Amino acid sequence: MPFNFFNWSLKVENRFKFKKSLIALLIILLALITFNIFVSVSMSVYADTPNSTNVLADLQKDPNFKVSDYLDKADDYSIQVIQIAESTAKELLIYTYQPCQRTCYLLATCVNMSLSEDVQGTKLYDLEFLSCEEVFCKYKVKDVVVADNEYRYYNITSIYRAWNEDLDDPSGNDNIFNEVAFEVGKLYKASTVDGKVTYTHEFVETIEIVNPYVDFLRYSNGFWLASGACDSHYIAFDTNKQIDKLMEASISYEYRTAHSQVGMNEGISYGPIQKPEPKKIIETDKGQTIDYGNPWFTKKFEWDRIQSVEKFKETENLKPETEKNLEGTKWVLRFYETSFNTFWDGMGGYTDYIEVTNVTILRLKFITNGRLYDLGAVSNKITGDNIPGGGEKDTFDPFRWLKDLVEKLGIPVWALILIAVLIFLAILLPVLGLIFPVVGQALKVVFKAIGKLIKWLFNALVWIVSLPIKGIVWIVNKCKGGGTA
Repeated sequence: MPFNFFNWSLKVENRFKFKKSLIALLIILLALITFNIFVSVSMSVYADTPNSTNVLADLQKDPNFKVSDYLDKADDYSIQVIQIAESTAKELLIYTYQPCQRTCYLLATCVNMSLSEDVQGTKLYDLEFLSCEEVFCKYKVKDVVVADNEYRYYNITSIYRAWNEDLDDPSGNDNIFNEVAFEVGKLYKASTVDGKVTYTHEFVETIEIVNPYVDFLRYSNGFWLASGACDSHYIAFDTNKQIDKLMEASISYEYRTAHSQVGMNEGISYGPIQKPEPKKIIETDKGQTIDYGNPWFTKKFEWDRIQSVEKFKETENLKPETEKNLEGTKWVLRFYETSFNTFWDGMGGYTDYIEVTNVTILRLKFITNGRLYDLGAVSNKITGDNIPGGGEKDTFDPFRWLKDLVEKLGIPVWALILIAVLIFLAILLPVLGLIFPVVGQALKVVFKAIGKLIKWLFNALVWIVSLPIKGIVWIVNKCKGGGTA
C-alpha cells in the first residue's frame, strides 16, 4: 500500500492536539485541587444558626461535612478551628475539632483574631463554651457583634487553651505557662449577597514564638528619703522564622495591684485583674524609669522598646541566672513600666507593686531578606516569677539637684554658685551682726560699698546700652540742623 503523507500528518496533528488537551485538563485539575486546599466554601446554612443548637447538628447542615474525616486521637491534645458561623443574634460562633476530647476533656479559652484582612488590629477575644459532642466543640466569641457590611473578615491567628501539667511541657525556667496556643492561620470571609450568607476561608502565614521568657528589671532611685523604684517588664524570645530587622510588635498582658505587709496583720492582698488593650511598640520607641520621691534626686534610665538580646545584655546589669534564662532567645520587647514602693510605720512594713501576668505576643512586623512581613504570632501565655532579674541601684548624689537644675533651666554653673553664695551671705551676715556689734558695723561699711559698686555698675550698664541710642539721636539732630541751614 503506497504511503499517504497527508493522512500521516493528519494523524500526527490529531495526536498532538490530544496531548495538548490532556495537558490542559491536568493543569485545570491541579488548579482545582490547589484551590480546594487553600480556599474552602461552606454552605449558607450557617446564616441562620442560633447559638443554642448542638455543635454536630450545625456542622452536619453542610453536605460536605463528614464526621469520619475527624478521628478520635487520645494522644493529640490540640484544638483546631474547622468552621465559623454568624448567628441570628449577630454573634460569631467558632467550631473546633479536638481529637482527644472523648478521653481528655479540654476547653478553648480565647482566640488571637483581627476583624480585618490584615493583622494590624489583632487582639485576644475570650470564648464562651456552648456545646460539645464527640470530638467537636462550639464556642461563642465574646465582645464581637457581627457587622452589617456586605463582607466581614475574621483573621484568626491562633486559639488557646489552659496549660495542663499532665499534657504539656513546662517552661524550663522560672516562668509559668498559663495557656497554650495552637496555630489556626485562617482568614475567613463572610459574604451577604441577596440576603444569603456564604463563607470562604484561605490559609494565611503566621510566625511561631520560640523559647519565650518573661521577666522585669528594677531601677531604684537610691535617695535615702525616697523608697520608690521602677520595674521595667519585658519578654525575650526567638521565632521559627529568620528576622533581620524587627520593626513592630503587639503584646497582650494582664496586671493587678498587690499590697504586701510584714509585722502586724502580715499578708498580701490583690486588686482586680486588669486587661488593657494590646501594647503596640515600634523600633523607634523609647522607655524610661518613672520618677518617685523627690525628682531632683532621682536618676532616669532609658532604653529602646525593641532590642536584640545582645544589646540587652551589654547595656543592662543582669543576674547570672537571668543571662542563663535568656539563652536561646534573640529579641527583647520592653512593653510596660510599673511602680514599686516600700514604707514603714509603727505597725510594720508595707510594699505596693504591680504584678504582670499572662504575657503573650500577638503580632510581629519585620524584614527578612529585603521582604516586609506583618504576621500574627502563635505564642503561649506566660507569667514570670515576680523576682527582678537585674536592674540598677542608683547611688545617692547630694549635688544631683544642682546638676538637674543646670540641665533643666539652662543656667550656667558659675551663675548658680554666685546666687547660692549671695543667698548664703544675705542670711548669715545679718545674724552675725546682731550677735557681734563690731561685725554689724563692718557689715554696714561692706554693704554700703557693695551698694555703691552695684549702683556704679548699673549706671555703667545703662550708659553702655543707651550709647548707641544717643548716637542715633545725635545723628538725626545733626541731619535736621544741616537741612535748615
